[in-house]
Amino acid sequence: MDPKREREMPVINWRALQSLAAPARPAPPAPGVGARENIWDRSADMYREMAAMERAFTLPQLDVLPVGPEDTVLDIGCGPGRIAVPMAQRARSVTAIDTSEKMLAHCRANAQAAGAKNLDARLLDWLEAVPGENLAVHDVAIGCRSVGLSDLEKLSAFARKTAVVIAFANAPSIPEILGELFDGATERPPFQPPAQDRRLGYNVMFNIVYDLGYEPNLRIFPDGFTADFPDREAAYARLLPLSPVPVTDLARFRANADRCLTQNPDGTVTFLRETRSFVMWWDTRR
Repeated sequence: MDPKREREMPVINWRALQSLAAPARPAPPAPGVGARENIWDRSADMYREMAAMERAFTLPQLDVLPVGPEDTVLDIGCGPGRIAVPMAQRARSVTAIDTSEKMLAHCRANAQAAGAKNLDARLLDWLEAVPGENLAVHDVAIGCRSVGLSDLEKLSAFARKTAVVIAFANAPSIPEILGELFDGATERPPFQPPAQDRRLGYNVMFNIVYDLGYEPNLRIFPDGFTADFPDREAAYARLLPLSPVPVTDLARFRANADRCLTQNPDGTVTFLRETRSFVMWWDTRR
């Protein structure tokens, strides 16, 4: 091997480590089964509600990113538009891609409600995206808790200026939080997320980006899900549909929810479940 090439090779194979932490991707629809019948369609309503409860925590995460009014933004695996919609209010345009038509429908509806007319929500599998062929290169490319995090070199190739990744920072994810909320309240566990390993957290992605030759920036943010309700019954009614599995023990569900509910002096109730997220970005021109 060329000695110079050997010196340039990473000391640690961070990509191999990332594959150990990456959850298995859901299988594609069977032949003859439309894309509308995939697993993400079934969970789209839940993610829409969770994104709405996370909005107050989302905006500070986006404030650190170098995105201006002349920039174009690509959101990979956009879901209901948690990132895409506020980005459309800051950038010249946003292209939001997802493999779920129902997620895209929520994204379009949220964009319309926010008055964001510069958002193009498209049905496209990121694994099939090719720069300059079926998907244009944008100024900023974002992978947030999506398949966009699986290949940071490809993510960089779609970013003319800045590539961004956002995910939970060694802290409870949405499946874990909902697992707590519905623990013991259903006949079978509605969520079984893989156990987290701190050794395979955001440090792995940071080092992958570094080994690609970029200088990554990293910030850790408090995150969470919160909403105000007139009373506890209203809170239960809003939270109950988040489970895709029928709830058979309402008393257990209410006891679980009560751990995240606070009674306010005016009689209203606040739901709050805190977690943490990281935002990492790097200049692809360097």
